[in-house]
This record gives sequence, structure tokens and C-alpha cells, in this order.
Amino acid sequence: MRLLLPLSYIAFVTLTACQPSPETGSESLTIDLISSAGEDIGDVTITDAGDAGVTLAVTARKIAEGPHGIHFHVKADCQTPDFKSAGGHINPEGHKHGLDHPEGPDNADMPNAVADAQDNLSYAYTNERVTLVKRDNRPALLDADGSSLMIHINADDQITQPIGGAGARIACAEIK
Repeated sequence: MRLLLPLSYIAFVTLTACQPSPETGSESLTIDLISSAGEDIGDVTITDAGDAGVTLAVTARKIAEGPHGIHFHVKADCQTPDFKSAGGHINPEGHKHGLDHPEGPDNADMPNAVADAQDNLSYAYTNERVTLVKRDNRPALLDADGSSLMIHINADDQITQPIGGAGARIACAEIK
């Protein structure tokens, strides 16, 4: 009988991880954002926005003041300290990086996130180039190996290849 409680708890957690959002009725997923030191520094909420893609909301602390590149990466794998295990940007069609690049953007590209003078970051964006679950020809964040949301140390200039000069990965959230 002791085994039934943990198994039922695991089933409950699995079934409620991606649930309808009370505000929109759409599926929504809230996950932890971790630093390169492995510390929980915030939350990421991703909501299925139907034909509009996904709506992203990030709240973080301990992110240095200023602009930071923020992108979706191909795997839900946030191994510290460098997060390289998450792979590169979601970009199945091979577009150039950057919202301002004439041959871009790739599916992962988004405007910079900006942390305030107290090293807090609050970010909201709707990315129409991905979906939460597979529904059309756009890549799904919740595919077989999931994906991740990455925050970089520097601003993304939105044109330089391959990542706009955004530099090292400093925070990661596994989308699975």
C-alpha cells in the first residue's frame, strides 16, 4: 500500500503539469528558471495562444541589470553550469538568426528581456513561430525531447550570426 501513494502523486503531477489556464482556457505550463549555479531564480509560464503561437511570461531575480538575449532552444536539458546540453535554437528551416535579419528570424528569436536596477526581470512576449503542442507546420515546444527557454548574459543585437552576440547562457528552464 505504501507504493500506491507515491504512484498516485506522480500520476497527479504528470496530469496537472500542463493544464487549462483559468484566464484563457488554453493550455498553460509553469516551470522553474534556474541559474548556471543551479539555483531557482524565477518562473516561466508558457500559454498556448492558438493560431498566435505561445505567450511567454518570465519573472526572474538575480539577472544583472540591462538587456539579455532570450531564446527557445531545441532540448529540455538544463545541465549546469553552461546549459550547452540544451542545444541550439529551434530552427528547423535554417533561417538566419535575428528579428532584424532579412533572412530571419529563426523560430527561437524574441526581443531582448531587460532586467531592472534591482536585478529583477519581468518579460512578456507572444512568439507566433512556435506552438506549445504540435498543431501545424510550426515546431512544438512540447515535442519528444521538449525544449528550453534560455536567457543569455548579453543583449541580442538581432542580426549577428549565430546568436546576435548574446554570449554565455546564464538561466534556463526545461519545457517538458
